[in-house]
Amino acid sequence: MGDFNLVSNQSQVADASREGKMRPVMPETYNNMASQSIEAASRRNSAANNTSRELQTCTGRLMLGYPTSTSHQPPINFSVVSDGLYRSGYPQTQDYPFIQSLRLKTIVTLVKKELPDGYQEFIRDNRITHKIFDMAGTKKEDIPTEMMCAIYAVVSNRENYPLLIHCNHGRHRTGCVVGVLRKSVQWDLKRIIDEYTTFAEPKVREVDLKYLTELDFTSLLRQSRSVASPSTVGRFYRFAVVVILALFALYPLSKFKVQEQQRLTPL
Repeated sequence: MGDFNLVSNQSQVADASREGKMRPVMPETYNNMASQSIEAASRRNSAANNTSRELQTCTGRLMLGYPTSTSHQPPINFSVVSDGLYRSGYPQTQDYPFIQSLRLKTIVTLVKKELPDGYQEFIRDNRITHKIFDMAGTKKEDIPTEMMCAIYAVVSNRENYPLLIHCNHGRHRTGCVVGVLRKSVQWDLKRIIDEYTTFAEPKVREVDLKYLTELDFTSLLRQSRSVASPSTVGRFYRFAVVVILALFALYPLSKFKVQEQQRLTPL
């Protein structure tokens, strides 16, 4: 009620001023109320601006591929790689509600170890396809081409989306896989290295930078196809063998039926 009265009094003063009348002196109470009202409005505007900036910053970091935190509880180093593709560290129990909100179709785990309590049940209950790659730490050994080809085949296939890639901390193994994906869409090297460094700091690995710098994606893709070809050919030959065996199995039966018909046909 005080605010409405204040607006009414201010209107009357303005009218008196326009008519050339002497401006009345506002009581101290109204001055205090006006001051408090202005301060409250200022605080509300400031809070709204801060919230807006926070949301814009969060969205911006997601879109730019930076780690982010939200009012929910995402896994460590969580971020959006592209539409429907996410990256993070190893999910913990407190992260499950956030992950559930992503409505994932596939989770790609880049480390083979005993699953945390409840993780397998969470994956099963949410009907998520879980693909585990036994990828050694990048400081221990080079990334085998066959391994990266197999991982790329899964994470680049949009039929598997929404998809989450993760290793232990979402830094090195995940960073290298994301770097390969960036090369596949022709990001420039500096941008790829900057993104890797953002997530890997303060433990940037020179072996990872060397891998991403020297990686020839065209060669990797060629090897990926050559690795896939034998399995495709093998499946074809296995199918052909099964068909031939089935025909051989059916042939004596058909011959027997013809002979039976000939014996039963009257002269």
